[in-house]
Amino acid sequence: MQDIRESLLYGLRAQLHACPEVSGQEIKTKAALMRFLKAHTSLELVDCGSWFYAVHREHNAEKYGIALRADFDALAIPDGGAAHLCGHDGHASALCGVGLMLEGQTLGRSVYLIFQPAEEIGAGAKACIEIFKKEKIGEIYGAHNLPGLPLGCITTRPGTFACASRGITLGFTGAPTHAAYPEFGISPAPAVGELLMGLPSITDPDRYSGMTLCTVIGIQMGDKTFGAAAANAEAWLTLRAEHDADLSALQERVLSLSRVLADRYHLDFHFWEQDVFPATENTPDNANKVLSLCGGQTLQAPMRWSEDFGWYLKKCSGAFFGIGAGDTHAPLHTADYEYPDELLLPTCNAFWKLIVGE
Repeated sequence: MQDIRESLLYGLRAQLHACPEVSGQEIKTKAALMRFLKAHTSLELVDCGSWFYAVHREHNAEKYGIALRADFDALAIPDGGAAHLCGHDGHASALCGVGLMLEGQTLGRSVYLIFQPAEEIGAGAKACIEIFKKEKIGEIYGAHNLPGLPLGCITTRPGTFACASRGITLGFTGAPTHAAYPEFGISPAPAVGELLMGLPSITDPDRYSGMTLCTVIGIQMGDKTFGAAAANAEAWLTLRAEHDADLSALQERVLSLSRVLADRYHLDFHFWEQDVFPATENTPDNANKVLSLCGGQTLQAPMRWSEDFGWYLKKCSGAFFGIGAGDTHAPLHTADYEYPDELLLPTCNAFWKLIVGE
C-alpha cells in the first residue's frame, strides 16, 4: 500500500477515535466510514440502516464471494460516555484499507466488506446476517487485535475461538415487613445465599464437554433502610462456555436451582438475559486457511471472552482470528488502551491474503 494511503488510514482512525459512540448509537461513526469509502474508492455502498456493507462486485465471477467484517462501536465507560478501548476504530479503519486495496483489481470473485455496529452488546452481527440472503457469499472472516502478542502475529484455531456467554439476572420477590418483625415477612436472603453456595456444583466440569464458567457479577437486595426487612433481591451472573450446548445446559441448571429455592422459600421468581453471544466456532478448513496463508500460530485453547462474530458462522463457513497489537501493549478495555496505528497495514495484508488465496 502506498504511503499516502497509509496516512489516510491513520487520519481515519484518529477521526473515529475522537468521536466514540456506544452500541446502537454509532450515527457519526457510520457516516464517517461511508464518506471515506465514497471519497476514496469506487466500491458499491449498501446502506442497511444501523450498518452497511461495501462491495467490490465482479458480475461474471465463478467463485462465491468472500466477506470480511469489522465492528465500529465504542465501549461504554462508567461516567456515561464512550471510548474506543477495544480497538474497533482500528478494525473499521483497516477494513477501509482493504477497500483501498481493491481499487482496480480483477480477482475472479466479489468481495463484501461488512461494517457492523453493536458488537460490545452482542447485537450487531445478529442484524447483519441478513446479508447472506441478499448476496452469494461462500466464506467470511473477521479479526480482533490482541495486546500481549507480538505486533502482527496471527493466531486462530479450528473449532471454538471465543466462548459463548450471556448475562442473566435472577430476581426473587418476597413480602416486606418491619425490621423488628422479620417473621411476618418473606425474605429472599436464604434463597440467594443457597444459590451462591450451589453454583460451584453446577459448573462441575464432569457435566460438560468443554470449559464452563459462572461468574457472580453482583447481588442487590433490599435498601439501606434499617427499619424495613428486605423483600426483593437480584443476582447478576455471567455464564460462559466453550460450546453453545454447554451454555444452554449451564443456564438451565442455574434456573432450575433458582426455581427450587424460590418455591422452598415462597418467593416469586423471574429472570432475563442480556449481552447474548454465541460461541465463535471456526470452520476447520477456514481456520487452517488463515494459519497457512497468513503464517499464523495455533491458539491452544479458546479465548474466554466473547465475540458476536459467532452469529455469522452459524450462517456461513469462515473463521475469526486474532492479530497481535504488541507484547507490552496495554490490555483491552483499560483506560490506557489505544489501537496502534502500526497494526493497520498488517491487518489489511492478512485480509488481502485471504481474498487472493496466496
